[in-house]
Amino acid sequence: MEADPESAVRPASQSRTLWLATIFLIVALVPLATPAHAQVQPDKALQNAGLLPDGGEKTFALDDFAGPPPRDWQAGSPPPPPFAAWSMAPGYVRREPKMASRLTGVLQRGDTVQVTACVPDCKAAKAWAILGADGAVPLRSLRALPVAAEAYGTSAAARYEYGHPVGGSPQVFAVPNTKSKVLRKEKSDFRLAFVPNPAQAQRGWLQRPDGGWMRSKDIKLFTPSKFEGVRDGNQGTFVFVRRKAVIQPPRDPKAKAVKPTPEQILARTVNRYDHLPLLGEKNGRVLVPGGSLSASVVRVVRAVPRPKGVLPTDRWIHVDLHEQVLTAYDGEQRVLATLISSGKSDKKSHMTHEGTFKVYAKSVHTSMRGKPWDDYYAEEVPWTMHYDDGRALHGAYWHDQFGIEKSHGCVNLSPADAAWLFQWIPPKLPDGWHSILAVSGKLQTAWVIVEDPSKASHKPVRHVAEAARARVAKQ
Repeated sequence: MEADPESAVRPASQSRTLWLATIFLIVALVPLATPAHAQVQPDKALQNAGLLPDGGEKTFALDDFAGPPPRDWQAGSPPPPPFAAWSMAPGYVRREPKMASRLTGVLQRGDTVQVTACVPDCKAAKAWAILGADGAVPLRSLRALPVAAEAYGTSAAARYEYGHPVGGSPQVFAVPNTKSKVLRKEKSDFRLAFVPNPAQAQRGWLQRPDGGWMRSKDIKLFTPSKFEGVRDGNQGTFVFVRRKAVIQPPRDPKAKAVKPTPEQILARTVNRYDHLPLLGEKNGRVLVPGGSLSASVVRVVRAVPRPKGVLPTDRWIHVDLHEQVLTAYDGEQRVLATLISSGKSDKKSHMTHEGTFKVYAKSVHTSMRGKPWDDYYAEEVPWTMHYDDGRALHGAYWHDQFGIEKSHGCVNLSPADAAWLFQWIPPKLPDGWHSILAVSGKLQTAWVIVEDPSKASHKPVRHVAEAARARVAKQ
């Protein structure tokens, strides 16, 4: 979610009194948990990112975990490992087969996993399903393939088309029939996801991920941007064209000005998202092959030195808020340069924070909602890379205006760039999973450095190790 998370600040004495009172109340009302029953809870960053619906782990609760494995497997009991299965409800993947273990991933209903072993065995009460080297989940939470149709709509495998309501707040029906039960109404400014269903689309219906239905005439579908950044390893300085413009050729002050022909204008025309080598900058213009362009119509991509503390083997991302440019580096090598849309700097709650961060979680798609005063909702946002509490790098399917401030605080990327970056940033998301928790699981990940070099108060990037202690080490 992109809205700026806020926390209340209390005087120190009041905070200590409240803290002590809370501790006494907990001790009085809650029995002490034994190590066998201790559970690792999500940290604030995971909660702010909304990685679990309702912030709960209902199916994996201790009461539900007790008892034998489910009896709905094809052979009457789980087959001998290895076997594939799907998750019945949202829950965590843990590093080791115990509730006190660190969190390493998130499964949503319909996600699929590969079970390589069971602990102590697949027929035991409270059995754990081992997911190779990636972690473990209670076997009781899994079911035999194939995935139930009603669960597929929000699974990691689901791919969507997107749109927004038109003409008020249209209804969501239980089945594709206007005489069926109305489940709810959707607000006109919400960005909604739909599971492709060609047969029903011909009948004028769009299928919602939760199984509801909306009339096609009530929805305007988005056409996601096809823009892709430069991924050829270009290490030079160049510019992206932000809007259509005409290159002005060099002028000979001694020669008489001649009106260019339409053919000459067409030959010198550059289009949005074109990229050209930068030859120089002078008097508010940038010099490019064939002449110059106004600096206002371009975004400049410059090399960024590897910060101290970033190892030559590390992967890291630099976000230039002034130029609205993202560059990605494998050590010293730039592997991606592209345009982004960061938060609107004229509104404090929408600003993208400067600083040094780590990608702490990756989600194949997740819904984002604003604070109560910011009625913002974007459903199943693809290729989400969480790095700053509720803020993330992610694909934006609802606009094609990369290179200008546009978001509620996140860093918007084109869907193609987000998908590429998602695969490039470690750790790899196991097939079928919804999310992987890099920092919580102590897995290798990538640095994210966000800054605005144009500010008068700008200081060079701090030593990354120092920044890590200040912003990243929250566990």
